[in-house]
Amino acid sequence: MMSESVIAAYLAASLALGAAFKSKADTIQGFLVANREIGNWLLAFTFGATYFSSVVIVVGGAWAYMWGQASLIIPVFNVVLGALVTFILLGQRINRLSRIHNALTVPELFGKIYSSKGLQRLLGLMTAIGLTLYAATVISGAAAMVGTVFHLDLATAAFIIAVLMAGYVALGGMYSVVWTDTLQGLIMAGGIAALLAISLSRIGGIAALGAAKPSLPLEKINPRLIFDLALLTSVAVWGLPQLVNRFYTARSPDIVRRATGIAALFAFIVTYSSFLSGLAAAELLRNNPPPDPLKAIPTLANMVLGPVGAAVFSGAVLAAAMSTADSIALTTGSAVVYDTLGIRSTRALRVASFLAMIAATAIAVATLSLPKELADAVTTIFRTGWTLTAGAFLLPVTATVLGARSREAVVASAVAGAVTALAYGVAKAARIALPLADMSFTVTIVASFAVYVAAYLATRRQ
Repeated sequence: MMSESVIAAYLAASLALGAAFKSKADTIQGFLVANREIGNWLLAFTFGATYFSSVVIVVGGAWAYMWGQASLIIPVFNVVLGALVTFILLGQRINRLSRIHNALTVPELFGKIYSSKGLQRLLGLMTAIGLTLYAATVISGAAAMVGTVFHLDLATAAFIIAVLMAGYVALGGMYSVVWTDTLQGLIMAGGIAALLAISLSRIGGIAALGAAKPSLPLEKINPRLIFDLALLTSVAVWGLPQLVNRFYTARSPDIVRRATGIAALFAFIVTYSSFLSGLAAAELLRNNPPPDPLKAIPTLANMVLGPVGAAVFSGAVLAAAMSTADSIALTTGSAVVYDTLGIRSTRALRVASFLAMIAATAIAVATLSLPKELADAVTTIFRTGWTLTAGAFLLPVTATVLGARSREAVVASAVAGAVTALAYGVAKAARIALPLADMSFTVTIVASFAVYVAAYLATRRQ
């Protein structure tokens, strides 16, 4: 009963926030970038909550549970490259460029810098495809949590979550996303930090983690895979439109600068708490390991938090999933209507954002109804959405913001990154062995970089 009450109250608060900001989101600029009036604390929290979904809590904890201290390179990269460097290297520049060109989306910024509507449409289409694939996996995770708590089948739970998220995004646009992200970020950080603190008290303090042994034998731990995941969960942030677009909302470049430390602190709390909880789980669950490593963090929560604490923690996991999914809904809706179709209407944006979430949910539910082996293959392709989007945008965003500009290089590297990422995803789903399959993100970025440099040099010679 406690879990039901906590989650029901949280969902109701999210919907209320969306309704509260409806009037402020009646213009295109209000709907897409919150009229560029977001302050430093809100910017830091909405960035962090969008960055870290339930994956970092449940899956990140599982990685630490399986691989032990070798996995701690991932939170280091998350804090330094994913938060600090993103704000310092890109944040202020992106905010300034978006103002100079009066751009409201990432594809539109490229379209205006390179004077190309076609480029804007291409990048809008890539955004819509990649993020819809990724949204399907995020919704599945949120639905699993709600379905478990309320004893609903996965399809029903998925559509309830989707309608609620789509509702508050469609009502308040970026305003509701920013404020619900802040609420979700507070719940997420508090929940995972509490789990770590209580777990550490059970094993004798943080020093005891040094003796925690990974659940996998050392010979089964793959350092290349761990390094690739560290890059994927940190450097990828530089090319994800739903995160890059956050810098558009700040009142000024100075706001971005002032938010840098807050964002890094948020990243530190969430990612280190998740991974260190995974190490604690390896110690506390040693004599009674869960059947699946992905159950390590939920099992730990049930063990150490009690009914009330477990209810709050389940709300934290759900908040982490929703704070990512709602941003994806807004970004996908704008990519289809605003960037690809060129429609400038808040009503169309509301409808598109709503439908984007429902469509992703329908895809997720349809996949879950497939035979298990086929469903696993399709889900693998969905997870490629993060890599596909980052692969398409990372080099173009970084090079353009830093001043190395070439429209031909942007198009070539975006296509190369997206195709490489998709090829690895399909190959993995079909169980086809490709070279360096355990470093697919690294290969994707190297391929995109090589193509960008080649195209850039070719255009300079002309």
